[in-house]
Amino acid sequence: MSTKRSDWVPKAEEKLLELIALWQTKLNDFNLQNLYGWPANECTATVTVMGNFVTARATYHTTPTQANRLDKEEKRKAAVDAIRQFAREYIRNNSKMTDAQKLELGVKVSDREPTPIPVPDKGPESKAEISAQEPGVVKVRYLGAKPYGVDRIEIAWSLSPTVISSPDQLTHNDSFPKNPWERTFPAEERGKKLYYSLRYLTREGKSHWSDVREVVIP
Repeated sequence: MSTKRSDWVPKAEEKLLELIALWQTKLNDFNLQNLYGWPANECTATVTVMGNFVTARATYHTTPTQANRLDKEEKRKAAVDAIRQFAREYIRNNSKMTDAQKLELGVKVSDREPTPIPVPDKGPESKAEISAQEPGVVKVRYLGAKPYGVDRIEIAWSLSPTVISSPDQLTHNDSFPKNPWERTFPAEERGKKLYYSLRYLTREGKSHWSDVREVVIP
């Protein structure tokens, strides 16, 4: 499968000529070749291919025939390919060059660290499902789609004869990647109140807990 090439090389010929003029100056500089570790033969080859396009373009503008236009386009493609190849092999990951020096040559440097995915502020809304046909079974579903970057949902829960209003009071924890969280309680716990709260889990951290909700075990 082919990958889409970046478009940092200008498409407009005037802008491309400006970039080529800069590259010709830089790549022909022996001091920069030594400083950045650019192979002299690769610099010469790249400058030659770029120069071929500049010459072909000038020829076409002087004699705008179909043959000269095709020659110009062919040499333009070769020049762009040579620029991309040199940048890929000798500039983009060159530790001897600063990002500013790379950018001066038009080579955009991607972020070295991935942008952190923001952690949701609060846990998801949810609903509990019970059925007389499934005694002791409680299912809890989070509502809506998981936000981007969320790996799992954590549920904190407790059985309590008194009202629980804070997630900090919930004593048990489970996590689940997709709906629903399900638990079967023994006969002696049927009729008791189950209190629970949910929060999102991401690689960056955890959201705050949702409000505590309750359900009676069927």
